[in-house]
Amino acid sequence: MRLPLLPRTLRARIAVAFSFLLLLIAVAVTLAFARQAARTHLETQQQLAQKLMVLVEPAVRGMVANFDITGLDNYMRRIADDPAIASIRITDEGGGSLLYGHEGNTEPLNWLTRLLSGSAEASPLLVSDVIVNGAKVGQIEAVLSNAPLNQSVRHVVLIGGALTAVVLAVALLLVYLVLTRFTAPLRPLMEWAREFAHGNWHPRTQLIESGSREIQELNQAFTQGSATLRHYIQSLEETRELLEFSETRLRKLVNSMHEILFELDADGRIVFLNPAWKGLTGFTADDSLGKSFGDFLVDEDAIRDFDARLLPRLHEKNREISLRSADGKRLWMSLDADAQTDSAGNFTGIIGTLSDVTKSVELNHLLTKYQDELYHLSVTDPLTGLYNRRHFDSQLEVILSDHLPKNMPVCLLLIDLDGFKFINDTYGHPFGDEVLRTTAQLLKQQVRRNDYIARMAGDEFAMVLKNTDIENATRIAQKLHESINDTRIPLPVGHMQLQSSMGVAEAPTHGTNAQDLVSAADVALYHSKRRGRNRIEVLSPDISRAVMSIFSQGFQLRNALEQGHFHPAFQPICNLKSGEPMAYEVLARMRVNGLVIQAKDFITVAEELGLTRYVDLHIIGQALKLTPPEYALFLNVDITSFNDKDFVGELSQLLKPACDEGRSITIEITERETIPLSDSLHQDIQSLRALGCQLALDDFGSGYSTYNFLNQFRPDYLKIEGSFVRGMLRNESDRKIVTHIHELATSFGMQTIAESVEDAATERALQEIGIHTAQGLFYGAPRLAS
Repeated sequence: MRLPLLPRTLRARIAVAFSFLLLLIAVAVTLAFARQAARTHLETQQQLAQKLMVLVEPAVRGMVANFDITGLDNYMRRIADDPAIASIRITDEGGGSLLYGHEGNTEPLNWLTRLLSGSAEASPLLVSDVIVNGAKVGQIEAVLSNAPLNQSVRHVVLIGGALTAVVLAVALLLVYLVLTRFTAPLRPLMEWAREFAHGNWHPRTQLIESGSREIQELNQAFTQGSATLRHYIQSLEETRELLEFSETRLRKLVNSMHEILFELDADGRIVFLNPAWKGLTGFTADDSLGKSFGDFLVDEDAIRDFDARLLPRLHEKNREISLRSADGKRLWMSLDADAQTDSAGNFTGIIGTLSDVTKSVELNHLLTKYQDELYHLSVTDPLTGLYNRRHFDSQLEVILSDHLPKNMPVCLLLIDLDGFKFINDTYGHPFGDEVLRTTAQLLKQQVRRNDYIARMAGDEFAMVLKNTDIENATRIAQKLHESINDTRIPLPVGHMQLQSSMGVAEAPTHGTNAQDLVSAADVALYHSKRRGRNRIEVLSPDISRAVMSIFSQGFQLRNALEQGHFHPAFQPICNLKSGEPMAYEVLARMRVNGLVIQAKDFITVAEELGLTRYVDLHIIGQALKLTPPEYALFLNVDITSFNDKDFVGELSQLLKPACDEGRSITIEITERETIPLSDSLHQDIQSLRALGCQLALDDFGSGYSTYNFLNQFRPDYLKIEGSFVRGMLRNESDRKIVTHIHELATSFGMQTIAESVEDAATERALQEIGIHTAQGLFYGAPRLAS
């Protein structure tokens, strides 16, 4: 606490303190001098009194002896007039008679005199006997006065006090002036401190130079401290402005987020929500704050995970959960949330975000539904209800891998209807479809419980006989052959008898994998047809010679390649609205002895002998040379060609000049057998796209087309298998397949091209579905460039 009587400035306080010290010294000195003076005066007075008594006693003795009372009275009156005498008495020898008496100033010692003299007694009594002729005749009693001593002490004290006051005033002035001179450099420092206290870090007051080392160091410290503080203050201001700016940006960002940002306390209650909460759920933040987050969840597992006891372990990333909205609808959200802890590691709550994925989830559900339907359609033949070639290939591998390690044989029957092309051409496709359905029904009736049947393609069927040797398989084939031969299908006039050719092969005798077993059964079937059809052939050493005929055909293919007998044919792909070609599909044709052979008649042999890559490269090179640059081309490439590591490099060399000229090139992938979609295949496709080529998937919906290929490579065009297009006017299942394929392509952002359009009615049906591009005999048959 500051005393109110003290000076406010430091130098004044130092001057007062110094003066007070001087005052104490001066008082002590004055009192010492006064004490000494009092004692000296007292001693002197006593000595004088004693001397006076010595002088007075002879005179008094004579006057007493002579009884001169008058003389004694006059003499003693003169003596009593001395101010040092307080009282004096002269008595006779017995003390009974008063010869003379005088009472003067009997002033007592004052407190100051008593203090200084160190005596509190009354004035001393001086006694002297009057002796005459050796006899005491009287007695003189005198008491000294205290007044002179009191006066002397007062005088000394007054003079000392005056001198002390003068010295104190002079000392105070001198000390103040000296301190003012030495403390002058402190005043600017005080001004600086006052400016600092008011937030002014750039004071205009100039510091005073001083010879004092301490003042110099203090000035330097203030200067450096001011600069440091200014730097810190500036940094703090910049930090504050940055924090304010960041806070503003963060607030705007949080308020403008499309995602919900939320915070929960340790009990799972909502403590913060951004505006997106109301926009997505319809609940206001005020109504939602303080409520349990689980109150807004729909699924039991999510509600359980947000129980307060489980929250400290919560860590969610891209988890799909559903919320209920204010109008009772289910909202699908992608949840990212983590438990939060303080510096001591104590759980404090949850911070997370919710992204609206309702449309995506609903689309995925719809897509999954479509995929399930399409998968069912893709693995089954819609006409007969049997499994298709795609499912057959995968299932046969499974059956072989399951049975052969257990030494259980597996037999494969390939059934081909004789004269089916004649039936279609003569009686029409509807009757041909009925023949296929009837045959499928016969197979279903004859198949054993654990056996497997599939429609391979066209009029070809397969039956896999599990744990069956070649002899039993032959007996089953004969029974089935008889059942087919006994079948009559009514005609408008009469009926038609069915006939079939069959090939039988056994695993592991004729092959240990699906490809070898199918090839062996194919050879047996091929031999059955060459021997006159309507018969059963089991692969034998004689039949295996038929494989040599395939190699013979391969020799023809190689000669045709070397002599340039392969030529490209062009079929227009038209826009359904304008009817004008938007591109041309390039197809392979082989000319032998003046005959033009279609690819379907030699491509199987080319695949078996690994010649497809050479055929593809030759046809593509010829097509690029023979067509004008403005023609957009769809170039067929068999997917097995990508197994050759040099194929893509050679293909890129052919395509790069055309792509650099801006020519529209689309690589049309044809899957004639299932191929693993490896990383190298993905890289090859991407390298072709990097040149500027587009990608099309041919014959989608047939046995080999894969949804995995569709998902991984995202082709630009999806070409619908022609058999579905041809049958969509007669068969609702075919129409649904075409519709589903188109919807699937649209959902992936692809264009759909319908194949095998043969009439205007089919064209109108395609337009109703939303397909705007097609090819087929209705627009033009494939033609050689010549």
